[in-house]
Amino acid sequence: MHIIGQLENPNIKITLFDQNNKLSVKFEKGQAEIIIKFSEDKSEVMNQLHKENDYTKFSMIEKQLDAILIFLNKFEVAPPSDEEVLDII
Repeated sequence: MHIIGQLENPNIKITLFDQNNKLSVKFEKGQAEIIIKFSEDKSEVMNQLHKENDYTKFSMIEKQLDAILIFLNKFEVAPPSDEEVLDII
């Protein structure tokens, strides 16, 4: 799998990959990522993605990434507060 391009977007990183002559698109925001694999003709999908890249077309993907980030944040452990540290000592 190797990178064949990127799409400009102010809110999410969009990377295009060639994987065994098929196109994969990775959408990233923070620690969240979604990879979509296409079985259709690679050049046709790439052309369509470039046409769709007007920032609003990928809003559904961005909302999914935001949901993943909310889910991930539930597992982050916050550092103990000074009061908690004093209680331990």
